[in-house]
Amino acid sequence: MANRTGTAQRPNGQTQGKICQFKLVLLGESAVGKSSLVLRFVKGQFHEYQESTIGAAFLTQTICLDDTTVKFEIWDTAGQERYHSLAPMYYRGAQAAIVVYDITNQDTFGR
Repeated sequence: MANRTGTAQRPNGQTQGKICQFKLVLLGESAVGKSSLVLRFVKGQFHEYQESTIGAAFLTQTICLDDTTVKFEIWDTAGQERYHSLAPMYYRGAQAAIVVYDITNQDTFGR
């Protein structure tokens, strides 16, 4: 999927400006905080206990920067070893990736 741009109109009929859409994927080992980062960005929430992601989770978030609307299609991938073979399917075509790791455990940065 390539990024898409265009223009949109607000309900009052005024042109809003450019619209950009990006596929963003989060990568990293299990239990490093990928889902927590996404949940905070999309819903403004934090859960002390977050269940492990199975396969991948898909969320969207739209933000406005000046006259540009940016829509993120966010893929939160599972970090468990058994799902590693699925990762390329989720990050194929992504315009951005965020590598998440535990700063207290250097091994989580090694993958």
